[in-house]
Amino acid sequence: MASPAPVGGIADRGVSSRPGDGRTGRAVVAAEPPALCSSVKQYGITFGFDRAYPCGQFANGDFWVAPAGDSQGRVRIMSISPGFSSGRNGFEVNPSSVSRHGFDRTAYGYDARLVPALPYSAAPNQSIVKAISRSGDEKTSLETAAVLTVLAAPPADNGRGLFRPPYFGSKKPLIPVARLRMDRLPAYAPLPMMPALSAVSDRFRRVQLDHQLGWSADQIHPKQNMPDYGAQIAIDTASAALRLMVRDDDAQRRQLAMFLAQYALDLQAAMEGGLHFYADGGHRHGRKLVLTLGSLLLDDAAMAARVRDFQQDTYQEDGQLSIGAGSGKVLFGSPCTVEEYWENQNNGTSTRDCRDPYGYIDGGQEPAGYYQFCCTAKGYKAAALALRLMPSLRCVWTDTRILLYADRWVNHGAWTQPDPYQPRGSGALDSNPSDGTGRWPALHGAGRDDGYYGDDFADAMWAAYRGQAGDTVQCQ
Repeated sequence: MASPAPVGGIADRGVSSRPGDGRTGRAVVAAEPPALCSSVKQYGITFGFDRAYPCGQFANGDFWVAPAGDSQGRVRIMSISPGFSSGRNGFEVNPSSVSRHGFDRTAYGYDARLVPALPYSAAPNQSIVKAISRSGDEKTSLETAAVLTVLAAPPADNGRGLFRPPYFGSKKPLIPVARLRMDRLPAYAPLPMMPALSAVSDRFRRVQLDHQLGWSADQIHPKQNMPDYGAQIAIDTASAALRLMVRDDDAQRRQLAMFLAQYALDLQAAMEGGLHFYADGGHRHGRKLVLTLGSLLLDDAAMAARVRDFQQDTYQEDGQLSIGAGSGKVLFGSPCTVEEYWENQNNGTSTRDCRDPYGYIDGGQEPAGYYQFCCTAKGYKAAALALRLMPSLRCVWTDTRILLYADRWVNHGAWTQPDPYQPRGSGALDSNPSDGTGRWPALHGAGRDDGYYGDDFADAMWAAYRGQAGDTVQCQ
């Protein structure tokens, strides 16, 4: 049985050589044969086969397996433990739905028909994605997940120099890690206090199971792999991008870049299958930066186009920030109707991140409160800083609203003035200036550079380097 090895693949087993062939005088080095595995185990998940098959690990440590010479082009999987039972500990082959899954019956969108029966005869270009369910009253239903990829034949270097193919869908490209464009990263001077690269890499080491629509996607984000909530995902991804931009050990920087690029490859595949990240409270931000950074690290034009050409409402960062018609400022708030806005303002029901329909003030149930303060401001600040410190990112991202908004939040706070409308007035003009004109006059400037789901390192990077970053960028 093969078991996980350090990232980079199964430990070297050595090479054999023969004396020179008489023509060149050089030793002839034989290619290292792949390991043979009757089972593979990763993160507490075991895949058992009917015989020993060629196997190995990709650069991120995830396993591949290939048919044996006499297995008729298939890999027969006899067992996957912990076993699937009563709608828990499920698995899927090539997940392809962004609204349904087969991982756990307690998570929204569960569909038992997506779980194959065992034994399962796996064909090449199939990703078997297995989850372990968790017990306890938490948002996510999953403890962890792992991916086993079935290939047609052992890959070059037994996979050690390759990204794992995307787990979503049927396209399984084998992309070399050598493609990483580390030369595109800036190298800022280290700060006195910053997280170790190894710790940041560990955060992204396991598969980021992130292919379902809406807030309920939180329920299949495995606890050991990633946070359930988008606000934490957003600050994690932005802080990781910033950490990658600081001078440090080259090998460790490359490893972190590899994990982030792997996440981008998985997201790209799912978005080709219909995934999007529409604005939704604090659930759906953070992924646009992963794709933007990934497109540059991988020199991937299609991935760049997935960001650049799909700005409107594909990503929360775009849908939740708008230039107010009344103020001319970049304001917080998600798209909604006038009726929905006032329903929330007057009764506290309906959406709590609703945009000001008149474009004068920050939206939400209360400016500088709820989703603006708790779950988005710090993530947007960190993402905006990453865009400024690596200007080539802005040539893919293209939109400047997050940059303007972050500066305003840090330097001023919430925006509520001027505002001609009265509080709880359902659109009536404010004719009583005795308590200040507008819906929330006392909150102008509230919350400045504050909020939950923040990160000390990202804040320190802002303090150290925001002043050095320019406002213009040259794009080819």
